[in-house]
This record gives sequence, C-alpha cells and structure tokens, in this order.
Amino acid sequence: MTNRQGEILRALVKEYVASGEPVGSQILVEKFGMAFSPATVRKEMSVLEQMGLLSSPHTSAGRVPTDRAFQLYLADLVNLFEITLNQKAELEDLYRSAALQLDQLLKTTAQMLAQTSNFAGIVLAPNSVGSSIKRIELVSVMESLVLMIMISSSGAIYEKKIKLERVVSQEDLYKISRYLNQNLKGFELGDVQERGLEFLSGSLAELGELSDIGTAVTQAIVYNPPDQTIHIEGDTNLHRKIYDLTPDRRKAERIITQLANKDYISSVFEKMKNQPQVGSQVGLEIDGEILSGITILGKGYTLSGKSVGALGVIGANRMPYEKIIPALDYSSQILSNVLSEKSNIELQGDGRRISEIEISQIKELPAAGRKHTKGHTPTKRK
Repeated sequence: MTNRQGEILRALVKEYVASGEPVGSQILVEKFGMAFSPATVRKEMSVLEQMGLLSSPHTSAGRVPTDRAFQLYLADLVNLFEITLNQKAELEDLYRSAALQLDQLLKTTAQMLAQTSNFAGIVLAPNSVGSSIKRIELVSVMESLVLMIMISSSGAIYEKKIKLERVVSQEDLYKISRYLNQNLKGFELGDVQERGLEFLSGSLAELGELSDIGTAVTQAIVYNPPDQTIHIEGDTNLHRKIYDLTPDRRKAERIITQLANKDYISSVFEKMKNQPQVGSQVGLEIDGEILSGITILGKGYTLSGKSVGALGVIGANRMPYEKIIPALDYSSQILSNVLSEKSNIELQGDGRRISEIEISQIKELPAAGRKHTKGHTPTKRK
C-alpha cells in the first residue's frame, strides 16, 4: 500500500466511524484537505477495493471499510490516541469512589468501559491458578453439597461447589477450613497443583475421622480449581445494536449467540492478558465469518508486575476509538496500581478505600497509547 492509499484509507475509516454512511471521494477531499483531486481519490479507492479493504454498497457510489481495513486502521493508529486530562480525572474519581473490594473494582471498570463505548465492557478477573491462597472457607449448602470459597492474594473471590460422599456438619467444615488455611495459606495454587497432595499426606492425619473429607476438598482445589470470573456490562445494549446494524436477522442471532457464551469470551480475553498495549481483533480475525463486523479491544493488567487479567470492549466496527483506546490503556494502569497496593492490605482490615491509595503516583504514568517498553516445592509468598 502506498502512502497516498494509506492516507485515503485512514480518512475514509475515520469518516465512516463518524457518519455510518458510505464515503465518497468528494467528501474526503473537502473534509480532510487532501492534496489530490476527487478523481485521483476515486481511482485509489478502486484499488483499495480490489485489495479487499473497501466495499461498494449497491445503492451508493461511496465506499465502506471492510474488517481488514479496520484491522489496518487500528494497528496503525492505536499508538496515536492519548487520554485527555478530563478523561484522567473522571477515571480516577471512579476508582476513588469504589470500595476497596476486588469484585467491585472489576465491576466498576466494566461499567465504565460500557458507558465509554456504548457497547459491552469486559473485565477478566485474576486467575486463581496464578494467585496465592489467602483464605479458604467451607459452607454447607444442602446435605452433602459444600460451597468452597477461596480468597486469593489479589483479593479475588472464587466459589466452587463440591459434592461430598457423606453429610458433614458445619462445625466439622469449620475444622477442615482451619486445617486448609493452616496448611495452604500463602502458597501459590499453581505450585500446589504441580506438587499434588504429597506434601499434605502427613498432616492430613490431624483431621482424624474427617481426613477423607479434607482429602476430597483439597483434591477439588488442587485438581479442579475455581473457574475464572468474567465481568460483562452493557451486553444488552451490545445485542440491541447488533440487531440494529445487521439487516440479516439470522446472522445477528448467530453473532449474539457467540458473544453470549462466557467461556468463549473468557478464552478471547485470556489471550489478551499479556498485551502490553491495547490490542484489537476484528471480524474474521476473531472467529471466521460469524463475527464479521465486530471489533474486540483489550489489554492486560498486572499484579506486582505479573499479568493476571484483562479488560476490554466488544462492539461493532464503528466505535469511538479515540475515547475507548486511551480509557482502556489508562484503566489498565490504574487497576494494576490499585491491585499492587491492595495486595498488602488485609481483607478484614480497617476498610481502607481507594482514595487512601497513592493515586498521585498514577498521574505520573506515561500518556496512554505510547509504547512502554516453577520449582517442585510449593513457594510461599511473603
């Protein structure tokens, strides 16, 4: 692609995002002050169409960008969008107003991304496997069904139902909870999984007649850990807009069915967890023909420098990228900072709020959009 073709393509995508209408050569020349004639622009647009970057609706002489055009547009311009001072202030106020509880922080982030994009905001919570165990509680649900609640070092709360072979009283479950906390607290779950139950074999005898239940619960934690939580906000609005923007109702329903699958969305954002900057997937690149016309933006966030989760937006190709990309980038930085500060605060402590964390340090971070540059024995985090 020549420099001139690139200039025309960027301008056309930008205009299409703003108007939603097929874009003609005259509009590009007049609105973007191009140094060449409409005839030259039309010629180059024909070439871009042959390259699979533009398409021509039957009812208009103008062109619309394809999924591939949006891929190139985002890859080229993602580093040029910078957050405004007003956006910074709004985001910092949002985080200050939220209680210092991880689930609420992640939900607030997803809500903010949904409001900013007017589509769906997504936050993938930290994976339990990459966290150290802070506390485990067992709660009797009914007969032999027990709810295991595990709180990680990041503050994430994971729940899992465990079916036992016999009925156990809540008092006995308290005893098992105390045993698990004494023996597993502070260890990384990934290391415990790698080691298996061998290192607990001697101490299980401490539970006496409850040792079989202790073994069953520990096996559930080690070999079948709690699922990773994903927060989705604004999905109803996303589905409505897909219906509005997709004339073929059956195609719209296929898109919505795919995007309503939480396991699928989790897998997409799991791949974005290690993104050092805002990344994008568009249309065919995401999942073949089904998600044509859909764009997913995402970026990872960290805990003490280690990638633990991801956040992003799912929407139509026509999104306000200049607002969403810097909001994603800066939210990732704030969330990473808050989690790192929070990892040193006891969950049952004095109820500190985000306003007490050093938000001032966040203000010195680089502007959004600029490039930034297991052993066999379970390791206990200090």
